[in-house]
Amino acid sequence: MEKKLLYGFGDSLVDGHCVHCGMLDALAEKYGMVYRKYAINGAAVIPCKEDSCEAGLSAGIPVPDVAAQIEAASGEVPDFICFDGLTNDAYPHTVKMHMGSITGSYGGNYDTSTFYGAFERVCFLLRKKYMDSRIFYICVHKMPTRDMAVQEILHRAAREVCEKWSIPCVDIFRKGQINTCVDGMRQKYSYDTAQSLTDGNGTHLNPAGYEKWYLPMIEEAMGEGLRIYFPPGFSGA
Repeated sequence: MEKKLLYGFGDSLVDGHCVHCGMLDALAEKYGMVYRKYAINGAAVIPCKEDSCEAGLSAGIPVPDVAAQIEAASGEVPDFICFDGLTNDAYPHTVKMHMGSITGSYGGNYDTSTFYGAFERVCFLLRKKYMDSRIFYICVHKMPTRDMAVQEILHRAAREVCEKWSIPCVDIFRKGQINTCVDGMRQKYSYDTAQSLTDGNGTHLNPAGYEKWYLPMIEEAMGEGLRIYFPPGFSGA
C-alpha cells in the first residue's frame, strides 16, 4: 500500500517542544504515514514583526507564523493536514487590542494584525494551496499557563473561522478529557525539559499524553478518511 502523506503546521504542540514528539507523531507512526512537520516551537497565528511582541517568539527571536509555514511548505498536496495555533497568541493584549472580526470574504486580503484576520489567512492559504487535502484544526487542551478567559475567547474565534471555511475542529479544548489545570493531569502528562517528561507546567504534553488523549479524537475526526485509506485489517507501517 502506498504510504499516505500528512502535513503538520502550527506551534510547539505539533512540533513537540524539547523532544520533538508532538500531537501527530503517534498518528503518523500508527498508520505508517509520511509525515512532514512544518510546525515550529514558538509560532503564533498573528505574525510577529517586532522584537518586543509577546507572541511568535522562540528564545526572543521571531519565528515563522502559521501562515508563513504554509507558504514555505512543499506544493505537493498531502492526503491529510492537521494544524493548531493560538497558544502563543493567548495574552490579554491580543484580546484587548488585536481581535478583529470575521469577514464574509473568501478571497484573501485579511487584516493579519488581528487574530481573526490572521487565522482567516491560514485557512485561506490551506484551502488555496491544498484544496484536495483533508484538513483538520486541533483545538488544544485547557492549560494553566494562559489566562482561561483569553483561551476561551480565542478558541471560540478559531472555531468560528473554521466553521466558515468548512474545516472540522478536533475539540480537545472542550471535549478531550485532558485538562492540565487539573494538577494530577499536569504532573503526569506534561513536561518542560527533556531531562524529565513529567511534572511540567501544563502546556506541552509528553508523548504518552498525546497518544492517550489526542490520538483517539484525531482518529475519530478523520474517521471516513482513515477508513478510505486504511481499510479494516490494516496493521500499520
